[in-house]
Amino acid sequence: MLPETSDASIVSVIVCTRDRPEQLIQCIAALQVASQAQNAPLLEVLVIENGSSPACVLREEDISGAPESTKLLRLADGNLSMARNFGMLNARGGLFAFVDDDCLVDPSWLVDIARHWQAMSTDFLMGGRVKLADPADLSFTIKDVGGAQVFSHGVHPGGFVQGCNFIVPRTTADRIGIFDARFGAGGHFRAGEDTDFIIRANELGIAVHYVPDMVVLHRHGRRSVAEIKRLNNAYAYANGAILAKHVLRHPWLAKHLAWTIRSSIREKIGGPCFDEHIGLDWGTVAKYQLIGVAAYLRFMLTRSSGYT
Repeated sequence: MLPETSDASIVSVIVCTRDRPEQLIQCIAALQVASQAQNAPLLEVLVIENGSSPACVLREEDISGAPESTKLLRLADGNLSMARNFGMLNARGGLFAFVDDDCLVDPSWLVDIARHWQAMSTDFLMGGRVKLADPADLSFTIKDVGGAQVFSHGVHPGGFVQGCNFIVPRTTADRIGIFDARFGAGGHFRAGEDTDFIIRANELGIAVHYVPDMVVLHRHGRRSVAEIKRLNNAYAYANGAILAKHVLRHPWLAKHLAWTIRSSIREKIGGPCFDEHIGLDWGTVAKYQLIGVAAYLRFMLTRSSGYT
């Protein structure tokens, strides 16, 4: 259970960072601008430095231009999910807002958050628009959709809302639970902590929303197809592990794997690729999802038999 809030009106912005001091400082500067907008909510910023190398370790003076309520917290080691959990455990606000260190929030980001928070029911999970900050980066790990959406089982949960830009009330997070540390960057299954969180929210009947405002600009810096392929393989691997974790309670997830396999078969006989522009193919996605399923089952079997 998460600790109780000390001020329910505060938005706690949680920024996890590792070996990206320059990007983080720019991210914090954008938050400072957003905090000065008219009608912006009260906020605190929790920067969780998660095992940065000595050359990239932040000092307090490095973030001197941050909002006044900024805290710099450190984890000696761990992964992204652990850092996010650490941020929630140390936050004092009534709403958690997650943004990545390589993102720049729009000047109206906090105003948008406050408006949606006020309009929503008690329990919800919500993600906003994620756009490319630099057109030289390949169009990946973004969601630039013009209309509002509500998650349903006909849509794959992966990427429905982006982990670099989403909000959840403290009381809702307390119902869902902390992030599964086996998932996410640096975890055993490499990615997917946000996808797992969405599935667990849906299981509890909590609506998951995407809104076309609440914008962040993502500066992921990936400009080679090889980089995108490695990342997409990690996402597919994690999605397979997530399927294996949840499929008994959520058999609808198996449909998405079946659709992926069907698309890979069609692709081999001349059907459309997963992404012709970048060069991603359905066959590779299906392959890594199946590897992820096997890896999760192997992980659980070795754990239950006493091996690590």
